[in-house]
Amino acid sequence: MEADDVIERIESEEEDLDVGSPTYRIRSYPSDPDLETLHSRWKRQELTIPEFQRGFVWKPAQASRLIESFLMGLPIPGIFVFVQTDAQGGGDSTQLVIDGQQRLRSVFGFFEDKLPPSGSHFRLTGVDERWMGKKYTDLTHGEQTTLLRSVLRVVNIEQRDPPNDSSSIYKIFERLNTGGTTLTPQEIRNSSCHGPFNDMLVDANNYPAWREVFGSAGPDRRMRDVELIARFLALCEGHESYTKPMKEFITNYMARHQKEANPQTYRSVFTDTVQRLVDSLGTRPFHVRRGINVAVFDSVMVAFAKSASTPTDIAERYQALKVNPSFVDATTAGTTDVDTVRERLELARQVLFE
Repeated sequence: MEADDVIERIESEEEDLDVGSPTYRIRSYPSDPDLETLHSRWKRQELTIPEFQRGFVWKPAQASRLIESFLMGLPIPGIFVFVQTDAQGGGDSTQLVIDGQQRLRSVFGFFEDKLPPSGSHFRLTGVDERWMGKKYTDLTHGEQTTLLRSVLRVVNIEQRDPPNDSSSIYKIFERLNTGGTTLTPQEIRNSSCHGPFNDMLVDANNYPAWREVFGSAGPDRRMRDVELIARFLALCEGHESYTKPMKEFITNYMARHQKEANPQTYRSVFTDTVQRLVDSLGTRPFHVRRGINVAVFDSVMVAFAKSASTPTDIAERYQALKVNPSFVDATTAGTTDVDTVRERLELARQVLFE
């Protein structure tokens, strides 16, 4: 079942996705590392392929002809990398490849004798007789040196403003890959906020009671289910300081917790709340009309998480909440407005638990 089937369309939620796109100040500059240097960075994980990139799709002959081009001394198109500095201020930086992963993985695969993506032995095919069927260690010392010393132009991109943010990487990626599918906010966070906290969210997404609430057995391919978990935790922790747009509120929350030392504490908050909710209201409680209403979801989940006990008549209270005129308004229009978010969270708390 796709996200369109399980998440109710709310106009204000879609409008939120278009709000708050910043104006960027970008620094870009070229560098000319050789392939040995790039491979060393790769092995140290200083050069990485972000998760929003597609997988390796070149055929063995394409990868082989790239290696042949380097051996022949032919010019190769450059690559683009985004320089991402450690968000915690440690000064370390990582180069995220936003264009050129097929070329890089072909080269690194040849050095390591692992043909992407299968990992089988990488022997050159569809090339000149001199190199046909050879792997890296079969090359002469001179040929190996030629390959290692071959230069690949790298365009380095750094975002200077807004600070403490790396959202321009996705704008650049989408414009370099205009035929691709626009990334969802959570797909972006999955890469930009990678770390223990994000891993916890992905793991919690498989919790059986949550799959029943969401309404599909397997994870959503666009990560909308993971986004709902992040939305709940963000509002549960900081709804008093909520600011619009919702997408940036969630992103900022995940960035703050990116290297959380004990993310399982947050997982417990989520899973305990979901289990109490299913025990009290049954499965799919947020499919009010067609699909999950995300505004009903966040307000009721936060109310459950903040309550110490569950009234015996909670099911009747929930039915009353769903038809409360003020709550209906707050969950169908302006759902990311500051006053509306606070109003529906307070209504859910009052009706369900007072």
